[in-house]
Amino acid sequence: MSYLVLDVETTISNKGNPFDQSNRLMMVGLLNDKEMGVYDIEYSVDPYKELLDNIQLAVDAADVLVGFNIKFDLHWLKRYGINFSKKRIWDCQLVEFILRNQANPYPSLNGVAEYYELGSKLDEVKENYWKNGIDTDEIPLDILIDYLNQDVDLTEKVMLLQQKEIAKRPE
Repeated sequence: MSYLVLDVETTISNKGNPFDQSNRLMMVGLLNDKEMGVYDIEYSVDPYKELLDNIQLAVDAADVLVGFNIKFDLHWLKRYGINFSKKRIWDCQLVEFILRNQANPYPSLNGVAEYYELGSKLDEVKENYWKNGIDTDEIPLDILIDYLNQDVDLTEKVMLLQQKEIAKRPE
């Protein structure tokens, strides 16, 4: 079964709410079994329709979409016209909530990655930019790409370890 790990980076009004029309989708990170890709949607001023078409092709090719708190990412993809209506979804945050007997209703990617001893997110974006009111479109491109790639990579590693843990449990 093929999977596609995804994560989005957005502007930060109202915590990046996809229903806040002042927000924009800056970048989409995708990882499948072949490659990782970063798609610049509205970070730069370049036209992005072809990139959205490529994202749709990647979604279409996958059996399962994987993310951490994936409902956020899926709302953004839907807002930009990506169709995933017939896809299975693996939300690492929800899986972790279930695996840990519902002890923490909103586990963070950082907390889960630390639990599995995978390292941590690159918090430079959050600490040095977002906490200081600097919006995503003002973060240097290389820093934002590194941040996005690390989130996608950690999400995949978490998902793979969750699958192993589930496989060990009695049915």
